[in-house]
Amino acid sequence: MVIVYDSYTGLGKKFAESLGYPTQSVEIRVNEPCILVTRNIGLGKIPDTTSQFLDRYNEFVKGVVVNGSKKFGPFYCKAADKIYKEYNIPVIRKISGSGNEEDVSFVKNSLKAIESKLNHSH
Repeated sequence: MVIVYDSYTGLGKKFAESLGYPTQSVEIRVNEPCILVTRNIGLGKIPDTTSQFLDRYNEFVKGVVVNGSKKFGPFYCKAADKIYKEYNIPVIRKISGSGNEEDVSFVKNSLKAIESKLNHSH
């Protein structure tokens, strides 16, 4: 399992690295199960770099974490809902900035559950 990030300011990358799994940018091809840590642009839009990655590799993406800023109110992490709608990829967590300990713990537990499911499906 690899954690792929699409990070503009470095906060998503920082969160991805805090999970204790191998990490890589969306610019690098993937050929194994992964989760995606991405962000919003504008008012809840999916970044083009994320869309391009998902168009190519969505069959490998087992879940998504979206970071955003709560100052955008109703648009906070809206890209997560759009990714779910457009790509049918489950939203693991919406986080603020680079997340907190609770976010890291929640996502790590989700990763264990995803890995367990993958191991049982073979």
